[in-house]
Amino acid sequence: MAKARTERMLNLLFVLLNASVPLTREQIRDRVPGYGDSNDAFERMFERDKAALRELAIPLETKPVDLFHDDVLGYRIDRSDWLMPEIVLTAQERTYLSLAASAWQSAQLSTAAKQAVRRIDAQESDDLPVVPVSLAKGRRHITEILESITDNKTIAFDYVGLLDAKPVRRTVDPWRALLHSGHWYLIGFDQDKGELRSFRTDRIVGDITITKDAILEPAPTDFEVHDIVAQWESGEAVTLQAKLLVRPGRGASLRLLASECNIGSEWDELTVPYFHESQLVGLIAGACDVVRVVEPIALHDAVSRVIVTTLKAHSNGE
Repeated sequence: MAKARTERMLNLLFVLLNASVPLTREQIRDRVPGYGDSNDAFERMFERDKAALRELAIPLETKPVDLFHDDVLGYRIDRSDWLMPEIVLTAQERTYLSLAASAWQSAQLSTAAKQAVRRIDAQESDDLPVVPVSLAKGRRHITEILESITDNKTIAFDYVGLLDAKPVRRTVDPWRALLHSGHWYLIGFDQDKGELRSFRTDRIVGDITITKDAILEPAPTDFEVHDIVAQWESGEAVTLQAKLLVRPGRGASLRLLASECNIGSEWDELTVPYFHESQLVGLIAGACDVVRVVEPIALHDAVSRVIVTTLKAHSNGE
């Protein structure tokens, strides 16, 4: 019975949506299957269906069928009052949506993201840039992180920071998850350090444990994760200085970041401010033949580990 009524209401909805003029009750009865032959049964079912449509906030109009017969009422649904207008996306907006879907492709929203991408791709456009199929690193733990944020639960995990020789157990009150520059980050309050910290999720070793404990330090009401990104990118949170030796004419990326440059005959000495080692390690390691780290020693060691790890990965065990 419920299935029959659902089918009848859907048919009624489609008929009224596609009506260019108000339809009389007789016309509706002829066009919508399921109302039966009895006049009384039709009246009862039609009244219930009208009420159900209005409960669903569907704008069912009741109007005279024409100016000369105002005692004969007709029914229709104005498409413009109910259906959403066509959403026209710019090439840039479609790119952003595709990027977002790529970021979620390994999480619980994978199916919905893929469906959205297919619909976006259906909007053919020559100016739609091609985006990578896989973008963000560290997606494996995002589901657990988001669950812990939603439930306000403390999490624990083993983490290898740039300065760590082996995994260190961390206990964190999670505040936000952030996708930035191709990496997922967990932003939260580190209970062991007693301060706000960020963790790159691809450096988490093993599984994340969602504890039964409620978080001890909730995020401030005015906390904005984008402020952290702005600090990373603007240098407002800079507390460290790197002293680098760079061959003349080389290391352009590092020179752009330098606050001071002393020109020498064989080496130029750069002073580069930074907030976190991750900002410089990749740049220095990628130019290790023309760059030397003078200080701090922690940055020197972090770069050395990256270089050694890279060499081992490409040596095939030889």
